[in-house]
Amino acid sequence: MNGYRIVVMALLSLTVAGWPATRAQAVITAAQRESLQQLDLLDKKATNLFLRKDFERSGEAVGEALDLVEKLAEKADADLLKELERRVTRLRRAHAILELEGVKLRPLPNLEARPAEPAPAPAAGGTSFVKDVAPILVSKCGRCHVSRATGEFSMANFSSLMKGTPAGVVVFAGDADGSRVIEVIESGDMPRGGLKVAPEELATLKKWITAGAKFDGPDPEASLTSLAPGARPAEAPMLTVTQATGKETVSFSADIAPVLNQQCANCHGNNQRPSGRFNLTTFQNLLRGGESGAPIVPGKPEESLLIKMVKGTAGSQRMPANQPPLADAVIARLETWIKEGATFDGPSATQHIEQVAALAKARMSTHEQLSGDRAAAAEQNWKLGMPGIDMQRAETANFLLLGNVGENTLTDFGQRAEALIPQISSLFKVPAGQPLVKGRVTLYFFRQRYDYAEFGKMVEKRAIPAEWRGHWNFTIVDAYGALIPPRTDEYSLQALLAQQIAGTYVASLGKVPHWFAEGSARVAASLVQADDPRVAGWDESLSAVLGSMNSPDDFLTGKLPPEAADVASYSFVKFLKSDGKRYDGLLQALRDGDDFTTAFPAIYGGSPAQLAQRWAAGATRRPRR
Repeated sequence: MNGYRIVVMALLSLTVAGWPATRAQAVITAAQRESLQQLDLLDKKATNLFLRKDFERSGEAVGEALDLVEKLAEKADADLLKELERRVTRLRRAHAILELEGVKLRPLPNLEARPAEPAPAPAAGGTSFVKDVAPILVSKCGRCHVSRATGEFSMANFSSLMKGTPAGVVVFAGDADGSRVIEVIESGDMPRGGLKVAPEELATLKKWITAGAKFDGPDPEASLTSLAPGARPAEAPMLTVTQATGKETVSFSADIAPVLNQQCANCHGNNQRPSGRFNLTTFQNLLRGGESGAPIVPGKPEESLLIKMVKGTAGSQRMPANQPPLADAVIARLETWIKEGATFDGPSATQHIEQVAALAKARMSTHEQLSGDRAAAAEQNWKLGMPGIDMQRAETANFLLLGNVGENTLTDFGQRAEALIPQISSLFKVPAGQPLVKGRVTLYFFRQRYDYAEFGKMVEKRAIPAEWRGHWNFTIVDAYGALIPPRTDEYSLQALLAQQIAGTYVASLGKVPHWFAEGSARVAASLVQADDPRVAGWDESLSAVLGSMNSPDDFLTGKLPPEAADVASYSFVKFLKSDGKRYDGLLQALRDGDDFTTAFPAIYGGSPAQLAQRWAAGATRRPRR
C-alpha cells in the first residue's frame, strides 16, 4: 500500500467507517457532540487536500483538528477523553505521514492524564502487556509499526496489533512458536535497521503469548505510547561513510554502483517518492536507508536487509521488483563488499551513483574503450546542445572533432590540433610513448557565439561568460574543448587550441584544482602565441582584477567572477612556472599519483594561499606589458 492509501485510511477511518454508538456518547453534551462532528469534518478536509497533493493545507487541517482535540480535552470527563483518544490514535498516522512529506506539525496532544479505570493486574507470576510487552514493542518496533504502519502493519494500539496484517494475524494466543511476530524476530528479519530484540525481551514476548496474549490495560484502543509513556522508539544505528583501504577485493565504484544504478534506479532512483522511501541516488542515501532502516550491517551480510531482499528471504517481494533475480555471482559480490566493511572508494559520497560508476569504468577502460565512450557522449551532447543542427565530423589520432563549420574546415582544425601535441608535451615534460590524454579529446567548433552559448546552457547548465571564445572540461568520463574559431585575426586559433589541449591534459593528472589547470592552460596559450590579442587582454586586465580582490587568494576560493578568476590564475601560474624546476616537479608528482594538496606545499614550501601573497605583492609592482 502506498503512502496515499495509508493516509486515506488514517483520515477517512473516522468518517467512512463511522463512530459506533457507545455508552460514552450517551453522556456527551450536545455542544461536545457538535465539536466531535467538526473534528470529523476537519479529517475529511485533510483527506481531500492530501489526495490533491496539497500537503501544506492538509497539514493545516490536521493542525486545526489537533487544536480542537486539545481544547475539548481541557474540561473533558473520562467518557469524552476516551472518544478523543480514539481520534488521536487515528490522527497519529496522518501526523507521521505528513511529516514525512516535509510538513511541519505541532506535537500530538497529551491525553495521558485522563481519568482511567484501574487496569486489571496480571495473574501472579504472569506477564503484563502494559508493563512488560508494550515497552518492548514501542522501543524495538515503534519507528515503523507504532508511529506509522510500515508494510500495512500497525501496532499503534493493542487492537491493531492483534488484527495483524492484510495477510493475517501475527499473534496466535497460546502459540508463541506459531506466531508470525516471533518468527520474524527469531529469523533476524525484524526489527530492521540494525536494531535487536534482546534474548530476555524475546522470552518475555513468548511468555506473554503462551499465556494467552491477554490485555490488562484500560482500553485496547489506547495508544501503545500512552500505555508505556516511559518507552521511546529506539533509533537505528547511524551508518557513516567508511573510506576504502585499497585492500578490498570488491570495489563499490566498479562492482556495486553499476548494479544499483542499473537494477534499482527505476524504483529507488530520481523520483519524488522512491519505493519504501529508499533513495539510492547517492552512497550517502544508501546508508541512510528507508522506511525499514539501514539496508546494510557492515561486516555482516547475513544480517543485512539488502542481501535478504535480493535473495528473497526478507518475507516480502524479492528484489529487484518485477525483474529477474540478480545472478548468484552478483549477490556474492554484494555479500563480499558488505563483509569487507561496505566501504566507499568513489570521489564523494554525495555524488550520484551513476557518475560514481561511470568514473570507475572510465578509469579501468583502455584508451580505445574510453575514446569510444566519449565519442558516444559527444554525439549526445551535440544533439542536446544543437538540436536540429547538422553536425560534421572529423577524427585524428588524439581528437574527435564535431561542429557546424564544414567538414573540410574540421579536417584542417584537426591537423592543426595534432601539430600542437609535441609543443604541449614539451612545455609540460610529458613522458614519451603514451597519449597526451587517455581517451581522445573531443573538440566542438561552433560557427557563431549563439551556438556556443546554447551549448553551455543546454549541456553544462550554465551561462558562458561573454569574454570567452572557448573553454575546456574534464571529468575522466568526458574530456572536451568548445571553441568559436576566429573569423579574422581578432585572436589566434593556435593559442585557443593550445589552451583547450593544455587544460584537459593538466586536469587529467588527478584531483587538480581548476585554477591550476586553467592557469596552466592560459600560460600554454601565451607561450604558443605570445602576440595573441586574447593573451594581451589578460595581461592588461590583471591590474583591475587585483584591484577588485579583498584578499590575494580570492581567486582560489571562488570569490571572483569566472573570467576574473581565470585571469588571476593565469598570472599566478606564470609566477609559479618562473621556477621551472619546481613547476615541473609538481607535474611529475601528479603523474606519479601524488595528491595536489600535499604535493604543492612539499615542493613550493607553502600553501597556494601563502604563495598567492608573494605573487600579488610582486604583480602589483610589476608594470603591464
